[in-house]
This record gives sequence, structure tokens and C-alpha cells, in this order.
Amino acid sequence: MRNLGIFAATAWMALAATQVQAQQIGVAASIERAMRATAPGQSERRLTDGADVVADDRINTGSDERGQLLFLDETTLSVAPSSQIVLDRFIYDPSGGSSGFAMQLTTGALRFVGGTTSEAQEAIIKTPTATLGIRGSSALVSFIGGRTVAVFLMGDRMCISSGGQETCSSRQGAVLTEDGYAGSASAELIASMLTRIDGQAPSQLASRGGATAGVIAATPPNRSPVSTRGRHMGAADVNAFGRNDSYRGISGFTESGIIE
Repeated sequence: MRNLGIFAATAWMALAATQVQAQQIGVAASIERAMRATAPGQSERRLTDGADVVADDRINTGSDERGQLLFLDETTLSVAPSSQIVLDRFIYDPSGGSSGFAMQLTTGALRFVGGTTSEAQEAIIKTPTATLGIRGSSALVSFIGGRTVAVFLMGDRMCISSGGQETCSSRQGAVLTEDGYAGSASAELIASMLTRIDGQAPSQLASRGGATAGVIAATPPNRSPVSTRGRHMGAADVNAFGRNDSYRGISGFTESGIIE
């Protein structure tokens, strides 16, 4: 009987420790077909709309699966098919205390829309080849075919670090890769990337002079890119965000300069 009591107490403490470790940080939403999550030391679970997302979850989507993750600070991740992410760190104090967001994108593509935590400090998205810092902003990010490609949509700024070099931009539509500032994405390309991630085309797509799908209408004069030269990334480069799951590289840019 004494041994049974010791076993029960040990099991309860193990369960309590697991519950503490599995801190709920958000919920799943808009699931298409399925998303799967695995917390450290736990078996894989299927996410449904409203299911909890916990710290350190590893989340996967199949080739015909996608969904959103909504965090307590109103950060939103839209995860494309054939993607894997890891939620490394989420700290949120509604009273204004310390906060932070960090994650990995090991393959695939996503849309990041920052919440309260990224207003206070950069949200971190790591890929196998680069680290992105996103401050008060929304962005599209992919890691496909061994290359990182990120498109800045709106907000304060986005930086990329790779190989000891850092490049930052606050230009609407700026494309950042491991090589730095690569130019500006066309509205058509942004629409293609959003379709890849969300599964349907944006209801409206503005020209560079209009605002839709998270793209601001103009770049304020005090928010210039780090480079005044670049290349135009057009609709022919949609493979950068996974059409047919291939990436054709920066050589696919045309030499038409920055869209102003």
C-alpha cells in the first residue's frame, strides 16, 4: 500500500510537471484538412479549430493542409501546406511587462502578422540559413529548396542576418534573402504567395498605390531601404514561395529596378 501511494504521488508530480511545461500560448483556427502538433516528450496530436497550442510545439502540415495559429497577444501565423515550424519562445504580459516571440521555420512558408509582443521588440523567425527580426510588422517568409525568402508587407521594419551580415528594410514589398536586399516584389507575386499560404486569392489586390492584403499604400520618406538598387521580383518567380515546391533562385529576377 505504501508503494502504491509513492507511485501515485510520483505520477501526480510528473503530470503536474508536464502541465507546467505545456504552457498554452494560443489556439489553432481556420484549419484546412489537418495540422499536427507535437509538444516535447508528448505524442503527436491533431489540431482542430480552437485547439490549444503550447510552448515548444512542433507543428506540421501536409501537402494539402494549412491553418492559422492565433496567439494570446494577437500575433497570427498562417501556415502553408508542406511546412514545419517550431514555437521556441512566447512571453506575453498583458500588463506591459517583458515579452518576446521566437520560432523556427524549418521548411515551407508562412505569413506573420505581429501582435503586442513584436511592438515591444523584434519577433524572431529562424530558418536553417538565416535569422529574421520583425518589428511591429507583417511579412511573408519561406524556406524552400534550401533558400530563405522574406517579403516585408507593412509596419516598422524587417531585418535578416546570415553569414555574419545583417540587412534591414522598411520598404513595402521589400524582398530579403541570405544575400541581403534583393529588390521589391510585384503585387502579383504577393497575391501568388498569399494564395499559396491561405488557399485562396485575396479578394482585392491593389496596385502599388493601393492598400490590400496587408500591404501599405506608400513608403514614408523616412523609411528608405538599405539599398537604392535592386531587382524586380515578378509573377515568374512564384516558385520562390513553393509553387510545385521548387525554388529557382535569385537569378529569376528581372533587371527592371525598384518599383517606386
